[in-house]
Amino acid sequence: MAEGLKVRTHVARDLLQTAQLFRSPEAAIWEYVVNSIEYVDPGVRPEVLVRIDRERREIAIADNGRGMDVEGLQGFFTMHGENPDRKKGKRGRGKFGTGKAAAFGIAKRLHVRTVRNGQRNVVELERRDVERSGGGEIPVRWLERDVPTDEPNGTVVTIGGLLLSRIPQEEVVRYIERQLPFFRGTDPVVVINGHRCEPRRPQPVEQHVFHPSAEQRRLIGNIELTVMVAGAPLDEGLFGVAITTAPGALVAVESAGVEKKDFGTYLFGEVECPALETERYELAPYDATRSLRLNPQHPVAAALIGFIGASLEQVRAQLAESYRQRRDEREFKELQRQADRIAKILNEDLAEVRERFSELAALRRRGNVARAGAQPAGEEPDGFAEGGDLPGILDELDPPGEAEAAAGGDEAPEIERRGEPDPEGPDRVGPRGGEGRRRRARGGLRVEYRNLGEDEERGRYDAGEKVVLINLDHPMVAAARDALGIEDTGFVRLSYEIAFTTYALGLARELLAKDPELTGDDVLFEVRDTLRRVTRRAAVLYRGTATR
Repeated sequence: MAEGLKVRTHVARDLLQTAQLFRSPEAAIWEYVVNSIEYVDPGVRPEVLVRIDRERREIAIADNGRGMDVEGLQGFFTMHGENPDRKKGKRGRGKFGTGKAAAFGIAKRLHVRTVRNGQRNVVELERRDVERSGGGEIPVRWLERDVPTDEPNGTVVTIGGLLLSRIPQEEVVRYIERQLPFFRGTDPVVVINGHRCEPRRPQPVEQHVFHPSAEQRRLIGNIELTVMVAGAPLDEGLFGVAITTAPGALVAVESAGVEKKDFGTYLFGEVECPALETERYELAPYDATRSLRLNPQHPVAAALIGFIGASLEQVRAQLAESYRQRRDEREFKELQRQADRIAKILNEDLAEVRERFSELAALRRRGNVARAGAQPAGEEPDGFAEGGDLPGILDELDPPGEAEAAAGGDEAPEIERRGEPDPEGPDRVGPRGGEGRRRRARGGLRVEYRNLGEDEERGRYDAGEKVVLINLDHPMVAAARDALGIEDTGFVRLSYEIAFTTYALGLARELLAKDPELTGDDVLFEVRDTLRRVTRRAAVLYRGTATR
């Protein structure tokens, strides 16, 4: 009798494909850090030390967790194995069994040294061992097995043979600090190269609590959503509602699109929804990619997204209305008139920057006219740009756009990416402003005065609103406002300086994000050159304020 059909897996391919979920060092490191936080003996405060050694090209994560014995190690190296804590009914983050794969997303070697109840085990797995396997079991090398020791429980995971040219420590710190607020019950200590990570949680100035309707409760349960308002726009990754299924089990961050509206990036919050873990639905509410996104096709996830979105919008609308009421105040109107004068200068400079990149792109295209395709007679479109229905080639010279700026900074304003039509081109282009193509909104920069809090910087650029903000609460600005008045030359010139510096740093950061190989001198030159341009344009306004 012929053997019955069976579902099989190629273990090596499975492991390496799973490893692709961890292409960034911060995601791979966090995979081991969170294990160290969750798996500790009762009454033990988690302590995790992360060492990023660039010279030796390795990362080590050491903890005071409960460690693993031989049976625990076998479970650790079982692909998609059932988490023993979850099997006992403890809800937590460990669901997909991907820890052993995380290292191979960024490196060639995984070394585990672990102590459990007076016995030490040391094992190692290399990428070449995985690649050489025939698809069945992959042997893991024992370097030490059940060696008696008086060392306390704990594990050291070493990720060796890094494939990355650089490990951005600041991004790793920011990523981990974003996760720590959800482990308040255990209060873990995480140190990265001597830097102690602090829970990165904005300081709220308002707090609102929401409960689902009766219909929503049937799917998501009788949960409580807390929405908070920050005093200033939040960076990417900090706004939105953090969704957990149990304490410390962060599965998603949902903003429901409100960050694209006025004051949407001021909102953050949290909600715990155990119903996401129900097994009665075939669809998964989220996946193993650590994307922190819910699956809107899942019934519980869909209801939760709707509940969060409506709650965020209610708070956002209240903020926007309060701000609109302030716009009627006489002083606010005068401040906005000053802000509009500054915005005019910045938009003129931005147009000049766009034109400069357009001219550079045109120089590149002059030798490529023959392959661009004939233009319709009598038409001279203003070039071609990304988007549209025509095949083409986009310029390799990608000018500053809406890409995320360098860590810890603001974002530069949008600049359109141009290209040329080409029948064999891999990209899609269309006439700039021409018929048949939806032209991307360019609506210029705005400059506004806002109360962001005395601990915030003097000025910042909010990419969500495309606005340069001048912080009225900053001690320097507040002192000038109180001592001189908003119409005084000194206050006005201080406003120019803050807005111009914020704008210059935004453009420079965007260039650095596009080309990480830029030197410090290159970035400094861009800042100085931008300041030179805008201050020259502002000379007439400076003279105007002196005669008021």
